[in-house]
Amino acid sequence: MRTIIYIVGNRPQFVKLAVLYPQLTNYFEQVIIHTGQHYEVNMSDIFFKQLHIPSPDFQLNINNLPADAFIGTAATEIGNRLNRYNNPIVFVFGDTNTSLAGALAAKRGGHQLIHFEAGVRTGNMSMPEEINRVLTDRLANVNFCCTDLNHRNLVKEGFGTVIPGSCSITGDLMLDAFKLFNSKRIFDYLPQRFVLCTIHRAANLEQQSLLNIVTALNEINRTIPIVMPMHPHTAKKIAEYRIEPLFKTILPQGYSEMKYLLLNAEAVITDSGGACREAFFAGKKAVIIMEQPFWPEILQANAAVECGAVTSSILTAFNSMNTLEPDFDNHIFGDGNAAGNIVRHLRELYY
Repeated sequence: MRTIIYIVGNRPQFVKLAVLYPQLTNYFEQVIIHTGQHYEVNMSDIFFKQLHIPSPDFQLNINNLPADAFIGTAATEIGNRLNRYNNPIVFVFGDTNTSLAGALAAKRGGHQLIHFEAGVRTGNMSMPEEINRVLTDRLANVNFCCTDLNHRNLVKEGFGTVIPGSCSITGDLMLDAFKLFNSKRIFDYLPQRFVLCTIHRAANLEQQSLLNIVTALNEINRTIPIVMPMHPHTAKKIAEYRIEPLFKTILPQGYSEMKYLLLNAEAVITDSGGACREAFFAGKKAVIIMEQPFWPEILQANAAVECGAVTSSILTAFNSMNTLEPDFDNHIFGDGNAAGNIVRHLRELYY
């Protein structure tokens, strides 16, 4: 039986793995390599426990390194583990430094590389995620796309025209997860009405940008309470810059708790490519604090408004949400059977 080796390192990758892993149990040996990109208990361990993911076969514990150092170190360490297996298939998710490190290790080792969440494009190569996803797409033997737009982006770049089946639309594993896993209430302190907020992107953690965002959130909080699960890097920067949030901040949450917050929020403010999709799954309007969002399909469905990290722009975007007439029934991200589609493709290609 051939071996699939998953390279994971952050929360969204754990969620996608949780859906895919049980579907492939009967067809492939499966190995998990965790780089350690997210390593705190409530950013990593809780997801493996809640979502019933087997413990990683290899825990590399690489963290707190600058991006280039992380990618180089992780690629080396991943490569050392890949070489222990005979002709493995390497599977990477998304656009993180972990994704690119896994892709580099796979191709340097001469292994087959599968990339899920391929074809996302903003056209802004100053964004670290854009660099990671473009390079990973280019290196992959097979690219799986969440949306029609993702697939069209790759076709424009020449993917899928030489090797049939090397570029396919599967739908989004995150939608599978949202349908599959239950929500869980553990909060005694939630206001009756609230807006859920997540902020963590590096560009938004620069001092002026973060000050602008918190100032806007403080103002919105005067009208409707804000609840923010605080990413560790965000908490560190808020403390470093001595910025004072006047809204409710809580620790990072597990998948079930975060789903509960999404389902019960009136709206979402985020800079997360994952959270804005989950807001769409939950039928919630969103403000996306990113001038070139990763998922323009959500904007086109009138389910979100984009803006930059400017106080006045955030306030304007938040107020304009009221005028949106979203199409939440639009099957942008598939029908919740991405894992089944991926299994079918992998069996045709490798089984």
